[in-house]
Amino acid sequence: MNIQRLDHLVLAVQDLDAGIERWADVFGLPADPVVRPEGTHMALAFLRPGGDPSLHSGQAAAAAFLELVQPTTDDHRIARHIAERGEGMFSISVQVDDLDAAVRHLRARGLEVSDPEPGVLPATRVARIPRATARGVALQLIERRPA
Repeated sequence: MNIQRLDHLVLAVQDLDAGIERWADVFGLPADPVVRPEGTHMALAFLRPGGDPSLHSGQAAAAAFLELVQPTTDDHRIARHIAERGEGMFSISVQVDDLDAAVRHLRARGLEVSDPEPGVLPATRVARIPRATARGVALQLIERRPA
């Protein structure tokens, strides 16, 4: 398994507009327009150092970025997380070169890992490692493929 880099941090928020305003103001990170990927029951905002345009091209951003996520239904896993723990850090996403190989590698070592599935960003696939398996930190493995 080859972890290439820290890709992004996912922050759970109750109010996406307020979250964008706060994070953009505090850290001076420009926010992309809010997206609501079909079928996800989430609204997302990406805050990227220097407004790096590569994020939506399917290529890795030049630097790790923040993804603010607001659930749009009360039964969404992020809504449950906010109800249990409050707003804040939800998960860490690391980029891997071969998602299928990474999943096999981790499962062979006894870790619980979800099956790979399409990501919400263009040309991505993801697999998730739950908090209970990763000592309290939710991890997402992300594979970026050329668009």
